[in-house]
Amino acid sequence: MGYTNLRTNLESKFADWLGERQTIEKDIEDIEAAYAKLDEKRERLEKVELLLESAKVIMGEIAPGWNPKSVRPSRKFVSKLPFDSGEVTRMAFDVMREESREMRTVEIARLVVQRKGLDPKERDLVARVKTAIDASLRAKQGKFVDCTEGYGRKWFILPAGASKASSL
Repeated sequence: MGYTNLRTNLESKFADWLGERQTIEKDIEDIEAAYAKLDEKRERLEKVELLLESAKVIMGEIAPGWNPKSVRPSRKFVSKLPFDSGEVTRMAFDVMREESREMRTVEIARLVVQRKGLDPKERDLVARVKTAIDASLRAKQGKFVDCTEGYGRKWFILPAGASKASSL
């Protein structure tokens, strides 16, 4: 009996060590790949610093009151919404349920932004939230929501169990 337990436990440990080895090898590979890019990243950082200084000089010339500290950093290919994943959709549905009327996407977006405690007069933010809400509503159209036809479409929540698919 002891021999079987020893063998089973040793095989289990062996499997753990194999997995650990794979993880370590992958980590080493990732670190080496990152290290290979280090010089390239340092060169790009120097160029970006030069571009920032140049932009400050130009903006100082064309807009003397401009303050570079008033500009928030922005990253490409990253969600720029100050919401958690799925939060915009949940809040949009909450707003639509509470309002219980047909609403344009921009109205929903303004109320969502306001509910989050942000400034609904910030046009760029409202536009990004509007785009996210519009995409979400289109994906759920006919299942949970529907909209009026034509220009200036307005969205509304379908009654429970009344999806378009079930009425066809």
